[in-house]
Amino acid sequence: MDARTRQGGKKKCRECNQFEDLDEDMRCTTCATPEDKLEECRTCKKKVREIDNGIKCDGCKTWNHIGCEKVGKNYYKALKEEDGATWFCKACKQTILSSFGELRKLRNDNKQMREELQKVTSNTENINERVNNIEDRLNKQDEDTVEKTTSKVLERIEQVEIVQKSVEVVLQRLEEKQQREKCKKNIVLYNVPESKQQRLQEKTDEDILKCRDLFENSLKVKQFKIERVLRLGRPREDERNRPILVQLRDENEKWSIINNARNMKYETDPEKKKIGISKDLTKEERDAEKRVREELREKRRNGEQGWYVKNGTLHRTQGTRNRY
Repeated sequence: MDARTRQGGKKKCRECNQFEDLDEDMRCTTCATPEDKLEECRTCKKKVREIDNGIKCDGCKTWNHIGCEKVGKNYYKALKEEDGATWFCKACKQTILSSFGELRKLRNDNKQMREELQKVTSNTENINERVNNIEDRLNKQDEDTVEKTTSKVLERIEQVEIVQKSVEVVLQRLEEKQQREKCKKNIVLYNVPESKQQRLQEKTDEDILKCRDLFENSLKVKQFKIERVLRLGRPREDERNRPILVQLRDENEKWSIINNARNMKYETDPEKKKIGISKDLTKEERDAEKRVREELREKRRNGEQGWYVKNGTLHRTQGTRNRY
């Protein structure tokens, strides 16, 4: 019997020295797998082989060595034995904790807004009840009194309308706040060529690769994580490129990319040179920016020089004179 054969007929792999079913080159399935087919460890970037005690994150779906993530062997063994067990890497745990904090803050804000809305609604109901009582008394009064009381009723009605408008303003502010919360981690890219692939997933994967290449190589941003990409609008008949909405891991990554957008002036690729980068704005913010830019164009048409837009408002360079 071969010295490398043990009970069960399995032989010892010539590379990893494990007793497995071998191929014709005396290598086990793991060692015979090409390097480019193995997953990379998120931390050390080395390949994760079957014998390396690897573990896959249920959040970002990346593989890790248990040593790189400091996972104890007993805990690792328990995870393997437990059906349906989940595990998250350090980066995903931090993201989850941050998301919980933001969600808790948003819930508290919503609770406060609902309480304020309840007070306004209660005041409206009281006013309506008083108006109804006045209308009942009107039927019992003479004409002289009716004229005076009618005036008071009209005043009450005006108060009700004012309260109703206040309710609408509160609701609009709440909706705007929620929209800004959704947009705070997003950026929008313009003039990024669209994929020619047929399947939606393949198009999305190609857009993610283009975004990563732009952020890393053109903007020189290294720390970021793309959570989601989405082409805005339906495909255009004129084949113009639709904008891409990019959702990042947090707000700091968004500002890092926007602040580094000035590096685009050094870009030599003519296709990348056309790409524009902006924040993801709510409808109210877009309307406000549109009004400011229209005001800027009007000033320039009137010969007023030195005006520019910054942070959504008009500013003027000091020492600039008008030219007529």
